[in-house]
Amino acid sequence: MAMVCPQCNRAFEQQLNCPECGGRLLFQANTRSSTPELASAGNLSQWQQTPWGRMAVGLILAQGLGYGLQQLLTAGLLATGEHPSVWSTLWGIVLLHGLQGTCLLIGGALCGAGKQRGILYGSLIGLVNGLLFLILQRQNGEMPTAIALYGQPVLHMAFGALGGLIGTLIWKPLAALPVPEPVEGSKPVAIPAPTLQFLAGPIYLGRVCLGVFIVVNGVVWSNAILNWVMSTSQGALEIRTHLQSQLIGWEVCGLATLFGAGLAGSSTFNGIKQGLCVGVGSSIILAGVYLGNPKIMMETTVFMVVGVLAMTLAGGWFGSQLFPPIQARKRRNRILTG
Repeated sequence: MAMVCPQCNRAFEQQLNCPECGGRLLFQANTRSSTPELASAGNLSQWQQTPWGRMAVGLILAQGLGYGLQQLLTAGLLATGEHPSVWSTLWGIVLLHGLQGTCLLIGGALCGAGKQRGILYGSLIGLVNGLLFLILQRQNGEMPTAIALYGQPVLHMAFGALGGLIGTLIWKPLAALPVPEPVEGSKPVAIPAPTLQFLAGPIYLGRVCLGVFIVVNGVVWSNAILNWVMSTSQGALEIRTHLQSQLIGWEVCGLATLFGAGLAGSSTFNGIKQGLCVGVGSSIILAGVYLGNPKIMMETTVFMVVGVLAMTLAGGWFGSQLFPPIQARKRRNRILTG
């Protein structure tokens, strides 16, 4: 990638310092200069380096590999004399999801390579891939069950996030170091070392209270929300077993917990800390509600508290990554002159 000199505004390949003025070269992804060298260096191969371009490439790769391997295995089954309806059996469904998960690992790793938010990009690829997989299943005449309808996008999102994590671990992103521009007659400014203080910064009580309210109401009224959704669907959604009812109820609680913690951590620099505060406050209230019911066992209460804490930490971090703050909030010191 070409690097740009901030003084003479010229681009050089594979250089750290400007060979003419000796200044430090800087990265400049989108150049809008009239210099021909800068225009040619900035306009070549830029779209695939953007997050949306990487996610599009990773999604196309995951979809193409998934359906290509499925067609290859179908051809192998036809060559051996077996019927291709094996994909509708339990073993075929497990094999198909294994293929989709492996392809998502590859696509997520390609998208998250060298990026700070590789896990976020990979999870978005998995979510879109799961939704596309459901749409194609319905077009082929296969009606997915309620568990597959709600759990498949979440499973694919987990595989995509794992692929993004693998990509960031193999191809580690470069540290973002601010390089100050040199000023004539000024002393060189030392570059501050990057710090990772997840629990630093103030706590925004308004966001925390709003997140606790959403989490507590979502967990307590999960059955009422599920019944309302089923009645609104006018028979399109139905629950046949008690296991499906419990699973969808847990998904409603998980979505409410992620949404509340993500709202508390959005537009903040310490999303994990915000999510932790939401988790502690929600766990205390929910533990009191559960312990007040004599029909609830202690194991269920402990499982609920641990699950809420884990989901709020993840939701707070996800909210701060999905909606990062625009600028730091700094207090201005007033100088009184007498």
